[in-house]
Amino acid sequence: MLVACSYGIFILTGKSFIWEGDGLAQHFPILEKFYSWLHSGSLTGWSWDLGLGADKLTTFSYYVLGDPFSYLIAFFPHARIELGYNLLILLRLYVSGLAFLFFARQRGFKTASQLFGTLTYTFTGFSLYVSIRHPFFLLPMILFPLLAFGVDHVLRGKSWVPLAIFTGLALVSNFYFAYILAIGSLIYAVLRYFSVREHRSLNTWPVIGKLVGAGFAGFMLAGVLFIPSLLGVMSSTRATAKFANGYFVYPFSYYLRLSNTMVTTGNPMRFWVNLGLAGITFLALVYVLRHFRRYLWLNIAIVMMAVGTLIPAVAAIMNGGTTPSQRWLLLGCLAFSLAVMAFVDNLTNLDRGDLTTLMLSTLGLLLVVWLSNGFIFSNHPHDFVQYGLLLMTLGIVLVGHFYHWSVERTGALLMTCLALNLIGNAYGYFSPNAGGASSQLVTRGVSTKYQKNFYDGAQAYVKKQKGFARSATSKYYYFTNEAKTNMGMNLGTHDIMSYFSVENGAVGDFSQKLDNSQFKMNKPINQADSRTTMSNLLGVKYIFARNNQIGTQAFPYAYQVAKRNGKVVKYRDQPVHDLGNNYGTTVLKSKDALPLAYLQTSQINSKQFAGMNGLNREQALTYGAEVQKPVSGVKTATVPDSTKSIDYHVEPDKTMVVDSLGQVVKFRQQGNQVDPELITTTQTSLRQKNQDRSVNITNDRARLKKLAQENAKTLAHNEKVNANELSTMTSDNMGNPMTYHLLIDRPVSTKHTELYLELDGIKANRFSVRDKYHHEKNTKAFSNQAYTGIARMQTLRSALWNQSDGAYTVTATSFQNVTSFNQLGQGNLSDYQNKQRVLLNLGYSPTRRQKIKLTFSGVQSLKFKSAKLVAVPFNKAYSTRMHKLQKQGLKNLKVKNNLVKGSTNSQAASVLTTSIPYSQGWKLTVDGHEQPTTKVNVGFVGAKIPAGKHQIRLAYRTPGLKLGGLLTLLGVLVVVFIGGFQFWWSRRTK
Repeated sequence: MLVACSYGIFILTGKSFIWEGDGLAQHFPILEKFYSWLHSGSLTGWSWDLGLGADKLTTFSYYVLGDPFSYLIAFFPHARIELGYNLLILLRLYVSGLAFLFFARQRGFKTASQLFGTLTYTFTGFSLYVSIRHPFFLLPMILFPLLAFGVDHVLRGKSWVPLAIFTGLALVSNFYFAYILAIGSLIYAVLRYFSVREHRSLNTWPVIGKLVGAGFAGFMLAGVLFIPSLLGVMSSTRATAKFANGYFVYPFSYYLRLSNTMVTTGNPMRFWVNLGLAGITFLALVYVLRHFRRYLWLNIAIVMMAVGTLIPAVAAIMNGGTTPSQRWLLLGCLAFSLAVMAFVDNLTNLDRGDLTTLMLSTLGLLLVVWLSNGFIFSNHPHDFVQYGLLLMTLGIVLVGHFYHWSVERTGALLMTCLALNLIGNAYGYFSPNAGGASSQLVTRGVSTKYQKNFYDGAQAYVKKQKGFARSATSKYYYFTNEAKTNMGMNLGTHDIMSYFSVENGAVGDFSQKLDNSQFKMNKPINQADSRTTMSNLLGVKYIFARNNQIGTQAFPYAYQVAKRNGKVVKYRDQPVHDLGNNYGTTVLKSKDALPLAYLQTSQINSKQFAGMNGLNREQALTYGAEVQKPVSGVKTATVPDSTKSIDYHVEPDKTMVVDSLGQVVKFRQQGNQVDPELITTTQTSLRQKNQDRSVNITNDRARLKKLAQENAKTLAHNEKVNANELSTMTSDNMGNPMTYHLLIDRPVSTKHTELYLELDGIKANRFSVRDKYHHEKNTKAFSNQAYTGIARMQTLRSALWNQSDGAYTVTATSFQNVTSFNQLGQGNLSDYQNKQRVLLNLGYSPTRRQKIKLTFSGVQSLKFKSAKLVAVPFNKAYSTRMHKLQKQGLKNLKVKNNLVKGSTNSQAASVLTTSIPYSQGWKLTVDGHEQPTTKVNVGFVGAKIPAGKHQIRLAYRTPGLKLGGLLTLLGVLVVVFIGGFQFWWSRRTK
């Protein structure tokens, strides 16, 4: 009933459980791909559909391979995968409740208490949140109670086999969950040991031996998945993440928001703090904390969690030394529900001190929320429902005590209130009238249609072409600077974009060495920033573009519209509700894209390569293969400087700055707006309706003049510091970022080039609370509006609650091209990296470019040590060089998932160069004899090939799979033998 009432709102909203973010970008297309693998019977090895190519097991072990529920998708018809996605979420939620009940039954709590504990555990705020965001995060909610059960089983002197089995399931499920659950289980075992020891004697060393033995046995059981996935993680792009994102303490706004997350849901809370406790859970925590000594070890766990919530380093440690994410608080759900069961068990034993504490704590929570909001209750109306249910729960406890209600009556009313509370919490997340998560979910059936029509059917043309080739989408193909989905992996186009939590670190190294501005830890390549040479090096032969981009959007050099029977290859728009781009698709084709494997007759040593900038490195790879160690017998390439510096001067856009009294008048005439493109009312109507406030500046003239002069000084200072090249971008005294134009001195020098903006030594100045306060004050003055005490307080509240985390965007607009880069904020828990250097591709054009428009947003100002315009010429000489490399490609090239083979015929020793992401799983044989492989071009598989005719064969096997399989087999034998022996012994002793 609770599931029907909680999730039934999706029937009314017409939504699926698929989130428009990672649900659509990762979880749904991954499940679709997993479905095809299940039906083809191949879950291991290499797949060319995963970006540039990746290991199936390593990549998907984070999502589905270790999730037993995902395998049930195989029983759904292909057209009903979306239905299966939704139903499996509800099944996981149900099983999490069963797992907790299984754990609770051995703890001696009353039956009614177990029911209360199970419901509060199953429908915790964390469970509700992840069910529609990251469904597989429900797995640790299932596994932690089972692990706790296994620990209790050992402490009661029984077999360690259940703990071994549950440990194996945890390690198989996901390396991330395994890490968190291992720490949680260790803490639980220690605290539970001391708790049990108070009531009965324990043989310490035998108990420790059983626990350790169970851990080792579980490790062996999980070996077949855990060993390969662990090796993959250790060599992934995430291995270099910054500890706690650089936080020593959380932003002050984080602490302000904490109190309002206790018993409510749907409020925006950063760092994954999703508590959403039921009212009875809050009261139960207060109760057990009041009786600290009676529930000593449970309270120690609660206090540890409370303190850990306040310290970023704790969260980072719980996340493997990476981000300060509070996902680990899922472990607290078990402790919270234990407190609930203890509280319900003692409802008839509450004394006046307990009741007084419960009342004061509830009022104290409301007081703290009021104070944190800035002395107001600025909560969403739905929050008051939850606070009302908290007060109702408290009222039932109080009235039941003073009027001596029966246990049954009190329990029934509390259960009714709890059911309403849990449903209310769910609606707090799901209802469009509350938290609004529903508005972020995809309409039912749309995900399936989007998967099918992602390219408007243009994949059919690409798939019919001979040979192996890769594809990419154009910039803004879906009106965004980044491709946000993995849809291409299910359409057979070998899309270079991949978006996974575990990405090959070698690919990330390549992307960063070439200064790919689109690099992120879980999107290492993206669209290669539409750079000509990088796309060709990666074998991108086809680009999918919107029909209306042809002739208006800059594309990489030599990518021309594909033709079939003399006609341009165009596909009509296949509209998808809310997700389509409203235009059909045109396919572009390049004749310069390199094959998957070819021979380079020249080499570039790593020292020589390291001395170049990103653009020259990119071009250098067309002259020779970069190698870590010199290859004997292969000549060293002579690499020319392939770039040229473009001189420019900077002009700030003064029309967008209120720097004079005349501009004040214009500002008011435009509806208190500096940007004419954003004007919503006409000058005529403004003068007619509000002439004095809109135009008249006789009042307060001195202050207006002073503020305008401040902006004039800022402009003058900008012109001075940017005299030689761009060094500063700043905001005016209203907090509006200024616009800048880079005017090219010799526009003719940009013809037939790919133009780049190279920013180095980037330093961002965040908006402080003081900045926001004064910006609003100045805006009110320019607008002739009063900055009242209430307005000032509201500004301070907003500034404190929305402190900047350093996120900003820089956008560059040039002829037929718009591009940008985003500095993710310090609070981003997936991809935060402090960018101090960025190389922005402004696009290729055969015509000259005269100016570049630069805008930014998100911070007070940006400073650069250098800002250069650099051009890379493209001409016939470039195409000739690429065609030569194409001719040196492997002959009769055959590409299968785990096999690449072909033949060579070279007059001199050379370097086998590929765009196959480097992995130790690739083994090379030349004429049947095994040869060592090495990294080439920073991140790809390569090797030395002798002169002459040779048969080349690259075969792949998942690293660690054989060892993991042997460990699993050994683990099964150990568990079966020990378990069988213990069963036989127990029967014999009886």
